[in-house]
Amino acid sequence: MKKFDIVIAFILGLVIVIGVAMFTPVLAERRRLQDEIARLQQEQAAVRHKLLRLQKEIDLLNQGDPKAIMRVAREKFNYCLDGEEIYQFDYRSPEK
Repeated sequence: MKKFDIVIAFILGLVIVIGVAMFTPVLAERRRLQDEIARLQQEQAAVRHKLLRLQKEIDLLNQGDPKAIMRVAREKFNYCLDGEEIYQFDYRSPEK
């Protein structure tokens, strides 16, 4: 092999190493962003599901559905029927 061929091979190898060194952080950042996009899409789906559930609850309350009204009164305002008692439990995780 001639000296010129060795120099060309060395320069080509150097360019490849520099290219890999430059694009490795870019690829890692791209992967991190893709993971974040996937997480945000899952979060968005969960929020949409909750929104639909709340919209159904609002529609039932606007229609005057007695079961929906009673459920909201019990859950959110701690109302009860005559003769009933309400017990509230405070669940706390054990401290570590």
